[in-house]
Amino acid sequence: MAVFAFLSEWHILSALILVLFWPFLAFWTWMLVDCATKETETGSKVAWLLIIILVGCIGAPLYFFVRKLPRKRVPPVQH
Repeated sequence: MAVFAFLSEWHILSALILVLFWPFLAFWTWMLVDCATKETETGSKVAWLLIIILVGCIGAPLYFFVRKLPRKRVPPVQH
């Protein structure tokens, strides 16, 4: 019986990891694409891409809150 209890806990843990992994992978990819397409300065783009790639679990949310949200809030300039 103890073996079956371990297996059920293992399945719950693996399901939980998958439920958390796929949305984070989608978010990470979204931030990577957003950075590659929306950043205008080459140096800034390269730096942010490296941060997102190398520090994935922190880099993607950091880019979202530091760069994407403030850029979204700025109203367009009208001439």
